[in-house]
Amino acid sequence: MRGVEPYSIPKPLATLTGHTKPVQAVVFSPDGTQLATGSWDNTARLWDLPRWVSPTPEMICKAVNRDLSKQEWDQYLPGQSYRPTCSSR
Repeated sequence: MRGVEPYSIPKPLATLTGHTKPVQAVVFSPDGTQLATGSWDNTARLWDLPRWVSPTPEMICKAVNRDLSKQEWDQYLPGQSYRPTCSSR
Protein backbone atom coordinates (compact mmCIF):
# COMPACT_ATOMS: atom_id res chain seq x y z
CA MET A 1 0.00 0.00 0.00
CA ARG A 2 1.38 3.38 -0.98
CA GLY A 3 1.44 6.40 1.26
CA VAL A 4 -1.14 9.04 0.49
CA GLU A 5 -0.26 12.72 0.55
CA PRO A 6 -2.45 14.74 2.89
CA TYR A 7 -5.07 16.77 1.08
CA SER A 8 -4.41 20.49 1.19
CA ILE A 9 -6.86 23.23 0.35
CA PRO A 10 -5.32 26.11 -1.61
CA LYS A 11 -6.17 29.68 -0.69
CA PRO A 12 -8.84 31.15 -2.97
CA LEU A 13 -7.79 33.83 -5.43
CA ALA A 14 -11.24 35.41 -5.41
CA THR A 15 -14.76 34.78 -4.17
CA LEU A 16 -17.61 34.87 -6.63
CA THR A 17 -20.97 35.58 -5.02
CA GLY A 18 -24.38 35.32 -6.60
CA HIS A 19 -25.68 31.76 -6.46
CA THR A 20 -28.05 31.00 -3.60
CA LYS A 21 -27.36 27.25 -3.53
CA PRO A 22 -24.21 25.13 -4.07
CA VAL A 23 -22.46 25.25 -7.44
CA GLN A 24 -22.55 21.91 -9.27
CA ALA A 25 -20.66 22.73 -12.47
CA VAL A 26 -17.77 25.00 -13.47
CA VAL A 27 -16.07 25.48 -16.85
CA PHE A 28 -13.53 27.95 -18.26
CA SER A 29 -14.07 29.58 -21.65
CA PRO A 30 -11.62 28.40 -24.33
CA ASP A 31 -9.64 31.65 -24.09
CA GLY A 32 -9.56 31.53 -20.27
CA THR A 33 -11.16 34.96 -19.80
CA GLN A 34 -14.54 33.79 -18.50
CA LEU A 35 -15.93 31.20 -16.13
CA ALA A 36 -19.40 29.65 -16.39
CA THR A 37 -21.04 28.17 -13.30
CA GLY A 38 -24.24 26.18 -12.82
CA SER A 39 -25.96 25.88 -9.47
CA TRP A 40 -28.58 23.87 -7.63
CA ASP A 41 -30.54 27.16 -7.52
CA ASN A 42 -31.36 26.48 -11.22
CA THR A 43 -29.25 29.36 -12.49
CA ALA A 44 -26.17 29.62 -14.66
CA ARG A 45 -23.77 32.55 -14.38
CA LEU A 46 -21.03 33.86 -16.61
CA TRP A 47 -18.10 35.54 -14.85
CA ASP A 48 -15.43 37.76 -16.41
CA LEU A 49 -12.10 36.76 -14.90
CA PRO A 50 -9.43 39.29 -13.96
CA ARG A 51 -6.37 39.25 -16.23
CA TRP A 52 -4.20 38.02 -13.31
CA VAL A 53 -6.15 34.77 -13.09
CA SER A 54 -4.46 32.36 -15.44
CA PRO A 55 -4.40 28.58 -15.24
CA THR A 56 -1.28 26.72 -14.18
CA PRO A 57 -0.38 23.17 -15.25
CA GLU A 58 -1.18 22.03 -11.68
CA MET A 59 -4.65 23.60 -11.79
CA ILE A 60 -5.36 22.00 -15.14
CA CYS A 61 -4.16 18.58 -13.95
CA LYS A 62 -6.50 18.74 -10.94
CA ALA A 63 -9.39 19.83 -13.17
CA VAL A 64 -9.07 17.27 -15.98
CA ASN A 65 -7.01 14.52 -14.29
CA ARG A 66 -4.90 13.86 -17.38
CA ASP A 67 -2.07 15.35 -19.42
CA LEU A 68 -2.97 17.94 -22.03
CA SER A 69 -2.23 17.34 -25.68
CA LYS A 70 0.24 19.71 -27.33
CA GLN A 71 -2.68 21.49 -29.02
CA GLU A 72 -4.55 21.93 -25.70
CA TRP A 73 -1.33 23.12 -23.99
CA ASP A 74 -0.82 25.80 -26.66
CA GLN A 75 -4.43 26.93 -26.23
CA TYR A 76 -4.51 27.12 -22.41
CA LEU A 77 -0.85 27.81 -21.62
CA PRO A 78 0.44 29.90 -24.54
CA GLY A 79 4.09 30.85 -24.44
CA GLN A 80 5.04 28.07 -22.03
CA SER A 81 7.16 25.11 -23.10
CA TYR A 82 5.16 21.90 -23.49
CA ARG A 83 5.61 19.23 -20.83
CA PRO A 84 3.47 16.58 -19.15
CA THR A 85 0.68 18.44 -17.37
CA CYS A 86 0.47 16.05 -14.42
CA SER A 87 4.17 15.88 -13.54
CA SER A 88 3.69 13.42 -10.64
CA ARG A 89 2.66 10.62 -13.03
